Amino acid sequence: MDRHLFAKKRVSLAVSVALGAVAAAPVAAQQSENANDQVMEEVVVTGIRSSLKRAMDTKRDATGVVDAITAEDIGDFPDTNLAEALQRITGVAIDRDRGEGARVTVRGFGADFNLVTLNGRQMPTHSGLGRSFDFGDIASESVSGVEVYKTADASVPTGGIGATINVLTAKPLDNPGLKASLSAKGVKDQSSRTGDEWTPEIAFLVSQTFMDDTVGISITGSFQERHSGQAGAGNGNWTERDGIGVPDNGQQINGPSEGDIVGLPQQQYYALDEWQRDRTNAQVTLQWSPIETLTATLDYTYAELDLRHTQNSVAAWFSPTGQSGNWINENGVVSPLVYTETNNQPDLSMGAFSDASINERKSLGFNVQWDPTDRLSLAVDYHDSQATRNPNSVYGSSAQVSMSIFGRQLTSVDYRNELPILTVEMAEPISPDDLQISGSVFDNYWADMNIEQTQFDGSFELTDTLILDFGAAQTVVDNYDASSNVQRNTWGQNQASAFGSVADLVVPASLAGVYSELAGGDQMNMNFFMASMEDLVERAEFLQGLPESNPLHLAQASTGGDCGTGFCPSSIPDSANEFEEESVAAYLQLNFSGEIINRPFNIRAGVRYEETEVVSSTAALAYSRVEWRSTNEFEIIRAEGSVPSALEGEYDFTLPSIDFDIELTDDIVLRASASQTIARAGYGSLIGTLNLPTITRVDQGIPGEAIASVGNPGLLPYEADNFDLSVEYYYGDASYISAGYFDKKVRNWIGGGTLENVILNDQLASPGLGPLYQEAAAALQAQNGAYPGNAEIRDYIFANFADQPGVDVENQVITGVVGRDDPVPFNVNTQTNTDQEESIDGWELAWQHNFWDTGVGFIANMTLADGSAVYVNEQSGSQFALAGLSDTRNFVLFYDKYGIQARIAYNWRDEYFTGGDIKPGYQTEYEQWDGNITYEVSDGLVVYVEGINITNETFRGHGRSTYQTYNVGQIGARYNVGFRYNL
Repeated sequence: MDRHLFAKKRVSLAVSVALGAVAAAPVAAQQSENANDQVMEEVVVTGIRSSLKRAMDTKRDATGVVDAITAEDIGDFPDTNLAEALQRITGVAIDRDRGEGARVTVRGFGADFNLVTLNGRQMPTHSGLGRSFDFGDIASESVSGVEVYKTADASVPTGGIGATINVLTAKPLDNPGLKASLSAKGVKDQSSRTGDEWTPEIAFLVSQTFMDDTVGISITGSFQERHSGQAGAGNGNWTERDGIGVPDNGQQINGPSEGDIVGLPQQQYYALDEWQRDRTNAQVTLQWSPIETLTATLDYTYAELDLRHTQNSVAAWFSPTGQSGNWINENGVVSPLVYTETNNQPDLSMGAFSDASINERKSLGFNVQWDPTDRLSLAVDYHDSQATRNPNSVYGSSAQVSMSIFGRQLTSVDYRNELPILTVEMAEPISPDDLQISGSVFDNYWADMNIEQTQFDGSFELTDTLILDFGAAQTVVDNYDASSNVQRNTWGQNQASAFGSVADLVVPASLAGVYSELAGGDQMNMNFFMASMEDLVERAEFLQGLPESNPLHLAQASTGGDCGTGFCPSSIPDSANEFEEESVAAYLQLNFSGEIINRPFNIRAGVRYEETEVVSSTAALAYSRVEWRSTNEFEIIRAEGSVPSALEGEYDFTLPSIDFDIELTDDIVLRASASQTIARAGYGSLIGTLNLPTITRVDQGIPGEAIASVGNPGLLPYEADNFDLSVEYYYGDASYISAGYFDKKVRNWIGGGTLENVILNDQLASPGLGPLYQEAAAALQAQNGAYPGNAEIRDYIFANFADQPGVDVENQVITGVVGRDDPVPFNVNTQTNTDQEESIDGWELAWQHNFWDTGVGFIANMTLADGSAVYVNEQSGSQFALAGLSDTRNFVLFYDKYGIQARIAYNWRDEYFTGGDIKPGYQTEYEQWDGNITYEVSDGLVVYVEGINITNETFRGHGRSTYQTYNVGQIGARYNVGFRYNL
């Protein structure tokens, strides 16, 4: 029996979808040479069919369910993006960001349920809040393979209920001699309106060994520039009310009833986005093997992602009062088909946005592998890795400056198409002379995560058929994140700049023809105005510098930022969180091989113990008062200083696992696995900071929804009991059919809980919840016969209560007074472990077939996933459900003969739940077609053309009903033309 049956790192077949069908050059398959190798040896083969056969042979020998992708040749990974390659694997789906694969879902479990490691090492993330890894940060050229562990292995770090994904990089002693690769391509992204038509990507790899192949060095590097765009639309929030809260005023068609869950739109926006992404990767690996049984490796990995984003938008905000609508009732969930308001002549908002951040990853690692005897192997691995995120613009991490034209008399949105259609009737046609600078926001975000990890692994061959694996590990995570906010809440007309103060800065724009790929896009013809962030900031600061007597003077903001004007960020954090997580682990694992009725079988049984301690230290914002600064915005004003706190948590788990496989015949393999696994909560859920909104609202004397949130460091990980059963039939030289069933019973679900109407701070008295507001509303209602809007109530207070405390007529601000006005009630969201157990199960089906020696073949696979952890739309209140659970399908048709390789690939993912405990979100089903053609010009030189999303597919997200659109957009196709030369 081959000892590679017990290899800790295994390659399997399912990835042959990417390995062969996505191939763009001669293939290099890799296979483990012995039980304890942590890398894959290169075995040169000749094209797609040979790589598929090699992968199929590896799958047959694996213990457990372990899928993988290997580089086809040095510097030649199948896809330009790791996530896009992984989606070809059965059971794997991806989430896209800016049209690129970013995060993966495995067997219905989203990114936070999957652990990603680099060469077996846990990697930090730069979000500061989540554990999910963004595959868009790492170029594929330096990657030699990716392993996907779908079943538990006691020697593999915990954290992935869906899967543990291990990214492998090339090592020089695995490929002796001089190896070199150079590739370059031009990228044409049709989604960009303002970016360069073609952008460059270049990558190289050089590897050399010396001193009889006992010393080696490899250097890889890549630079990628990409310009992309998006035409998007949506609504940031759907306010939910009971049907009795919608007025029965004769303006409702098929209006809701008491007990119905009614969705009311907060806004409708249209946005034109542009991104510039520069990605730089580099890695240096040194190896020394002074004797055959000892190898030392020192490696350093660097990755930088410089991402810049600009946006121009137009938006209309609603009250929302439910004033007039044509409604549809779907089993008690009521949504507007058409929604209309005619309140208070509010503004039509137009904004300039700018985001810029730079993300860096640095990892220094050291590994020693030693075989002191023929039966004993030992390995020690240490790494210190860091991921940071920092602002990368004078405007901070994220900035917005809004312009407004007031006088919106009627606003209506038609939700019956894929693209919601906004209709606006203004008091006068829109003109640059009516534009005013209104509110603005300048934010900074910082994140710094450091992981220091030490792992010890050993393997002792007790007999020829029995091997004992053992090991221990320590992992320390130090996580810091901070933010600052400079926000001018001057969204109302009385606090905006003078009319026409930016007329010379704007250019006219139209949405006609922009949404051509979306149903309803031909009905969109709205006109608006655009301006750059730079011009608006420069003009605003000029207006602030004018004398107050000048009618063009713009009032100073209450929060000035570093520049003192309010039109820049602050480099001093308002709030900061420090989080430490320390885990220690130990494992034992037995590997046994034998025969039953002359049929070979393998058993692997292990147990892993983990103990974790968590400490969350925070410095939260302090607040002093509430100011009513514009029509609908009641602003919570920050106080000096911060509020410190520290919370702790701890837990431990003992996690058993067992795998069994047997060859029923020479062509049929049966596998079964059972295990317990865990997935830890995201860091954002564990941080104990209390966060308050900056704006609260009051509608008709009733407090609006003011949502606060606080984390819970005492959260336990998700815990799952897993069972897998699969059968594989190998019926040809490179053809097979497989079917697998999986079942996961998950406990410790983390659900959202809400504490309603909580008074968090007695000093936050709201002027909208006191006698001045009530008396003004009563007087105006008696005078006009209808309940007045906030604008009328403000004017009445300024006119009749100017001498009352908190009323500042000159600056048009009304401040809440403690003892007179009631404090703001908050709904506080937090998270807790529930005592419910939910089941997720499904089937993975795959078929790979080659048509004799024609060079033509196909790969087809599908995953059918189902479970009880689903959201019930007809039920109100807090619920928990599994984000990402969906069915998937893949089909690849390929050709490989006479130096020509071609493939067309189809990927489909069903609708899935994206999150939300009180209000759900969903992403509709999505499909994509990709393809490429490669021609081998000469030995080592290939040229190729690739197309991604060649049919211009669109995306759409919605709420409790498909009519409650959250976001919709179109991106466009992307084409690559390039060459690759290997020495």
